[in-house]
Amino acid sequence: MLFDRTIDVLLVEDNPGDSRLIQINLSEQHEVRFRVRVCEDLASACACLASARFDVVLLDLFLPDSQGLRTLERLMVATNEIPVVVMSGLDDFTTAMQAVQQGAQDYLVKGKGDGELVRRAILHAIERQRFRRQLLMAEAAFRHTDTGMMVTDAHGVVVRVNPAFLDVTGYGADEVVGRMAPFLRSDVHDGDFYRDIWKRLGETSTWEGEIWTRRRNGEIAPDWLRINGVTDPSGGVVGYVVVFSDITFRRRAEEELVRQATTDPLTGLPNRALFQKLLVSGLERARRYDRHLGLLFVDIDGFKQVNDRFGHEGGDEVLREVARRLRRAVRVSDEVARLGGDEFTLLLSEVKAESDVETVAAKVVQVLGEAFSIEDQPLVLSASVGVALSPADGRDAESLLRAADEAMYRAKRGGKNRYALASAAPGQTPPPR
Repeated sequence: MLFDRTIDVLLVEDNPGDSRLIQINLSEQHEVRFRVRVCEDLASACACLASARFDVVLLDLFLPDSQGLRTLERLMVATNEIPVVVMSGLDDFTTAMQAVQQGAQDYLVKGKGDGELVRRAILHAIERQRFRRQLLMAEAAFRHTDTGMMVTDAHGVVVRVNPAFLDVTGYGADEVVGRMAPFLRSDVHDGDFYRDIWKRLGETSTWEGEIWTRRRNGEIAPDWLRINGVTDPSGGVVGYVVVFSDITFRRRAEEELVRQATTDPLTGLPNRALFQKLLVSGLERARRYDRHLGLLFVDIDGFKQVNDRFGHEGGDEVLREVARRLRRAVRVSDEVARLGGDEFTLLLSEVKAESDVETVAAKVVQVLGEAFSIEDQPLVLSASVGVALSPADGRDAESLLRAADEAMYRAKRGGKNRYALASAAPGQTPPPR
């Protein structure tokens, strides 16, 4: 049963005969129970509405203290969203339309129709008001949510957008409504990507995933999109509701987490974890294209004396300057990483010959042998560099790194301030100036 409780009715009627007839008509209904309270003027009706709960109001427009549509206007202020059915002896289409426009759920002419008409008008009014309240809540959610929403017809033509959509995309409503939704497409995805979306919508009427869209200013940004088909009672798709969230902040946060996990916080260089991945991928590319990969293992000679003399702040400044010098010593396509402490590595891609790696190693020894300035005091350091070349000195990451590390220790044993090749005796560099 649609209504399984007593319906409380406020009857605002000053004619005793009309009032009695309506109460009799409602009492004859056995499927639904009506409980009626009668007020004979507008003032007492407003007082009743303030002190008790009612499901519906039956309102005569012509009362001792109020006449015509003004009666409805004043009552609507006091009803607090309670449905109102207007009753009048005036059979006038214009008045009926104006009453509905002012918020009445129905307009009944006294003397026309039977008790069933009144009962049906009451039940329909309650249902329409409930449905209207749901629509208002849905509209409020649509307008005030901070998630972008777009409604299209079955062909993808935009019917509505909410303010959050306009805020995120930068468009105005007049620039969007009536256009095909693909105006948001970016060049990031190919045609197959969008065809797969439509295929999935045809199969399940829903699609969800990450997509890059174009803002009004031309900027490309990542969104998380959910598309749901809207169907009619027969199951046919009549439109789509598209809900999307700008995930630029989330992507940046994820990128920042990755950066923190893979970057040395002191120097900004890749850390040991990222270096291992770069070494593996570098070796894979070298094998695929039949090229060499050079690896330099760099250790600062006597770095402990820096911390002893200048403290850790001074030591940190030296390490930052070492990173800058190493970065300048290689090509943009090469990688420089800090493994920890005063140990650094350099990955040299697309090396043609061992002599190319030796040239870089000699340059590293030279630039790190130039004086540093810490707290306005000169500081002269040196570096020992181990050089390994794939595939001659190692075909995998572990063996190549071990070969470079062992060569670095040979350089230290040979007197420091020099480089040593994994496959040859240590090479002597010119003494520091």
